Amino acid sequence: ALIGPSGEGKTTMLRLLLGIVQPQAGSITVTGMATGETMAASASTRRLFAYVPQSSAMFAGTVGENLRLLNPEATEEQLWHALELTCAGDFVRRMPQGLDSPLGEGGGGLSQGQAQRLSIARAILADAPILLLDEATSALDTRTEGQLLQNVVGAFRGKTVLVTTHRPGVLDIAHRVYALRGGQAIRQTPGQAKQSMHA
Repeated sequence: ALIGPSGEGKTTMLRLLLGIVQPQAGSITVTGMATGETMAASASTRRLFAYVPQSSAMFAGTVGENLRLLNPEATEEQLWHALELTCAGDFVRRMPQGLDSPLGEGGGGLSQGQAQRLSIARAILADAPILLLDEATSALDTRTEGQLLQNVVGAFRGKTVLVTTHRPGVLDIAHRVYALRGGQAIRQTPGQAKQSMHA
């Protein structure tokens, strides 16, 4: 988990990892666990990441078409599995046409929380080794958020999930927590991090 006040650089850190922006000093590299090959973070390493921003990007089309955006070959079974992991299965089943239900541009017809869950499901279907969630659960109630994150972390065993958050409850599932302050990433225990979030 990455924590810190607004404007401290959490989203910028993710953009650096994605190679969207370049560091002004130093370097960011990605090392393959299997090969040991090291590459500079750039557009060519972006395929290693699935990124979900806070504002979920949905387009006009069906639920299924939105979910298959990053993995056009995903089966219906895989779609439903990703929906269950993100606590979205129930509301999609209640939609008039299920996976074939049409969505308006920008996710018209969905609440912000529903759009966030579908965006996370779409990222899971990309099957990238690293999942970046940039306050991607901010519109969810804390119970749904906790269940979703537990499900995702459980499903991503052997992979990396990096979450930026302002919510102390998210830290309960984090194996490592870093606080961004004054341009530095300081490792903290979940207890220390929760105290600093309340300060």
